[in-house]
Amino acid sequence: MSNSKGILGTIKSFNNGFWVASIMELFERWAWYGLFAVLALYLTGSTDEGGLGFTHTEKGQIMGIVTAILYLLPIFTGVIADKIGYKKALIIAYVLLMSGYYFMGEVSSYVAVFVVFLWVALGAAMFKPVASAIITKNTDKSNSTLG
Repeated sequence: MSNSKGILGTIKSFNNGFWVASIMELFERWAWYGLFAVLALYLTGSTDEGGLGFTHTEKGQIMGIVTAILYLLPIFTGVIADKIGYKKALIIAYVLLMSGYYFMGEVSSYVAVFVVFLWVALGAAMFKPVASAIITKNTDKSNSTLG
């Protein structure tokens, strides 16, 4: 770090917007990876034990295709967020995420699970560029590397 503030000084230089965006990003990532960590077990688990009983191929299709789409969509959702504003984009993202996470536990057919998981991924893809943009707008030359 080339400035004289040191790491603690740099951490203290972040404003409230930075911390709010960082905490939102943290919780969104915990939700996504928390779901993703147990999703494979839930999809392929025995129906007698509460799983959906999908084949490993079906699980791979759901998790592979949707995840690929998730990481491509922010290219487009970032443009949408710039056009409609970050507050509206965050509201849309959270509505998609909340409803998607809820319905992940309510559906059981292959197509329904695929569509609902895609719905969650769309919400996450809407959120990702907004969180990055908020952090970028709330850092400056002195703290952007750490931010």
